Amino acid sequence: MTPAAKSKVFGVLAALVVLAGIAGRASPGFAVGKVTGVVSRTVRHALAGGSRPTPVIQVPAGRAIGASPYALSDIPASYLALYVKAAPTCPALTWQMLAGIGKVETNHGRSTLPGVHTGINSAGCCAGPMQFNINNGPPSTWQSFGRGGNVYDPADAIPAAARKLCANGLALPPPAADPCRTVMGSSSVHAAIMRYNNACWYVHEVLTFAARYTSAALPPASTDPFVLALVHNPNISTTRSRGCDPGPDLASGKLDLRVQSILAVLAQRWRLRVSCVKTGHSYDVAGTTRVSNHTVWRAVDIDAINGQAVTHASAASRALVLFLDRLQGPLRPTEVGSPFAVGHRPYFTDEGHQEHVHIGYGAL
Repeated sequence: MTPAAKSKVFGVLAALVVLAGIAGRASPGFAVGKVTGVVSRTVRHALAGGSRPTPVIQVPAGRAIGASPYALSDIPASYLALYVKAAPTCPALTWQMLAGIGKVETNHGRSTLPGVHTGINSAGCCAGPMQFNINNGPPSTWQSFGRGGNVYDPADAIPAAARKLCANGLALPPPAADPCRTVMGSSSVHAAIMRYNNACWYVHEVLTFAARYTSAALPPASTDPFVLALVHNPNISTTRSRGCDPGPDLASGKLDLRVQSILAVLAQRWRLRVSCVKTGHSYDVAGTTRVSNHTVWRAVDIDAINGQAVTHASAASRALVLFLDRLQGPLRPTEVGSPFAVGHRPYFTDEGHQEHVHIGYGAL
């Protein structure tokens, strides 16, 4: 390594140590606790064409950045360093919020879907680990905030996301009305994240991951306002007639965030009767030894839509399944069972799915 490269490495290391010490002051929305144990991470950033030095970054114990054990296990070390470095460029931004967006958008760059590492996503708009729109404009969202960088390089995309969040609400006065009253957090935060993706379910997912990434003790999930809104949604009812007990499951707050989100989205369009979540469902998928997504809180069954039982003849049921087929991004299910032969994955129909719509998600 050349002397100049070594100098840059030590510069990044010093910056990270300073940021670790001030993270609590730079992140007013999240409490900073002490990271237990020795946290020593070596970050080796993949070079883009060999033009960038490989930084070696160590975050020692006692230099708490407010990261929970879950954050340290879930976020790749290189991404964590970039989130921590980028967040202080906007006083009201936290690295946890940036990481929440990176998680929901591409699982911190681990997604293999189109548009993450090359090309463009299936919606025809966005690219890179932070999914910037490269086609709108001119100027496009990426042109406005990317500063000439590489949209596929997290070292460019993550700071650009920080600039976008700041410009889109975090650096502005609070809006007159909170756009997502059933989501934890402030109205300014809600407005900024909605400019990233205009949906309250998206705001909820980002901020829930952000909360999970902090080292502070979290309140019970069952007190989450988004969960409470689902439980009291007039378009969502439950039934125990099929041997399950979905009511307490919905109220527990244990459902996968994507299941919570899809129920909220579908309830904006249809009246749903939930027939099964986890309690009462078999541990394995029927006829197999494969663990059911119901068992791990990643699936939901719906047996009536708009007051009509789910059958092959139900127009409402068919419309809902076709709506699911049009979804892209984090809400697109990985398995949908129904009475309808859609003809491609992840849709299936069999004898056990003639009277309900099953919606399931795989592990992130």
